[in-house]
Amino acid sequence: MAPEIHVIIADDQLLLRNSLEQILNSAPQIEVLASVGSGEELIEACGEKSPDLVVMDIEMPRIDGISALKILKKNHPEIKTLMLTTFENPDYIADAFLGGADGYVTKDIGYDELILTIRCVAAGMTVLHPGAREILLERFKTRSKAKASYTDLLSMEEIHIVRLIVLGESNKAISETLHYAEGTVKNKVSRLYEKLGITNRLELAVFAVEHGIE
Repeated sequence: MAPEIHVIIADDQLLLRNSLEQILNSAPQIEVLASVGSGEELIEACGEKSPDLVVMDIEMPRIDGISALKILKKNHPEIKTLMLTTFENPDYIADAFLGGADGYVTKDIGYDELILTIRCVAAGMTVLHPGAREILLERFKTRSKAKASYTDLLSMEEIHIVRLIVLGESNKAISETLHYAEGTVKNKVSRLYEKLGITNRLELAVFAVEHGIE
């Protein structure tokens, strides 16, 4: 028998929280430890109850879902996080995965599919709702069509910085590698984003893959 998955639900809609709690508690090997209505309450509940997985919304009072996600991943990296939201917003999707989310699905998902998604995320898989995936891909495709060859756009140093960022290096680590002040690297990265017309590291990673930067 599969091990039990302990879950905390975070959503500002009480009716939805109660419905999710009933659905998940009726599924074999899933137990809801707590149901909360804000990011602040979620952080507190995770510290007290140590769940295996959190099912959380993005728009919540006091501390929003993206901010709460980042705090959870910093303080409790072992807790899996599944974003369950009504929003198929490219910025939300990108911010969620940059913040360490393990899954992103929208609230039009079916009950059986949600339970399967929770099991997959708890098992270490990354799950992205097809609609959210298409939005991200379309966004990146549209931008990449307008871009010239990266060698025409970027200096050798900038290409090196792109490679380091894609490898997951922080600005501090990059500064140590390139022997620059951390503030200098931050400025170089900002100019790099402006030059490529992107806003974050996830988009930069997609740009690198699309243009063969390894």
